[in-house]
Amino acid sequence: MALIQGIPGEFEPQPWGEAILRNRELLLLRIACRPPDHEVRLPGLATTPRHVVEDHTGKALTWRRDGDDLVVRLPEAGEPPVVRVALSGKLRIVPQDTVTANADGVWDLTPSGPTAHLVARRATDIAIRFVGMVEADGQYQIRLAGRRYRVGGHQLTRSTVGPFPMPELRVVPLSVPAGIRRILVAPVGTVLASIHPGRDEVTMVVTNFGRTPARGDVELPLPPGWSATEQTWTFDGLEPGRSLGWATRVAGPPGEHELRARLDAGRRSASSPYVIHL
Repeated sequence: MALIQGIPGEFEPQPWGEAILRNRELLLLRIACRPPDHEVRLPGLATTPRHVVEDHTGKALTWRRDGDDLVVRLPEAGEPPVVRVALSGKLRIVPQDTVTANADGVWDLTPSGPTAHLVARRATDIAIRFVGMVEADGQYQIRLAGRRYRVGGHQLTRSTVGPFPMPELRVVPLSVPAGIRRILVAPVGTVLASIHPGRDEVTMVVTNFGRTPARGDVELPLPPGWSATEQTWTFDGLEPGRSLGWATRVAGPPGEHELRARLDAGRRSASSPYVIHL
C-alpha cells in the first residue's frame, strides 16, 4: 500500500508513546516505552521521510518502510531518544480503518464511527448502499471525495446513494450516519450479491448498482457438511438502486465460516464474501 495517498490528520497514541506534528513536514516521536526489539513502528504514514535522526544529537537512525508503516530502530542502550522525522512533504496518513476495494472493486464495511475510509484500486464512479436503522423522516448528508449528497432516511437504507467519483489509490473519508451497521460500495454498473446473517437464518441480497434493470440467478454454495432450506434464486426486473432478498436457514458445524454467493447477472456480476459464526 506504499503508493496510497493519505489524508491530512494526526496519529493516535501508540503503544510506545506518541507522534507529535511539530510543523507540516516534521514529526517528533516521543518514546515512553522502549519496545523489546528496539523497533518503533508508526502505522499509516503515507508521506515519505527524508531523514530520521535523534532530536538532540542529530545522529542518524536506521529506518525502513513496511507497507504504510514507518519502522525506526532505536539505540539499544541509554534513555529512549526523541526521534525527529523530517518528511518529504506535508503529513498525510492512512487511517487504520482504511479499507481497499476487493478484486471486484467492491467494499463491504462495518463502520466503527462517524467516518469510514476507502481506497479504490482505480478511478471509478461508485454508489453506496447503507444497511441499518435510521429515522425514516430524517434528513442525512453523505460526504465523499469532496461531494455532498442530501438524502431522506426512507431512501437512505432502501436504495443506493450516489453516484460519487472515487480517485485512484487515494484515501477518501466517507461520512456514516448514526444507526448504520454495514455499508456496501460498488462501481456504478455492478450487480452485487451479499450475505446478511440473522439469528436463525441468512438473507441473500442482490443490489443493482447499475443504471438499467437487472436479471439473473444467484446461488449459495455451501461447504461440505452444511445444509440450507434453499440455495438458488432467480430474479428479473430489479430496478437501478434497488435490492431484493431471500431468507434461508443454514446449518453447519460450529465455528467461523466464510460464505460467498455465486451470481450470474451479466458482465458486471460481483459477490461480497461474509464470515458467519455458528
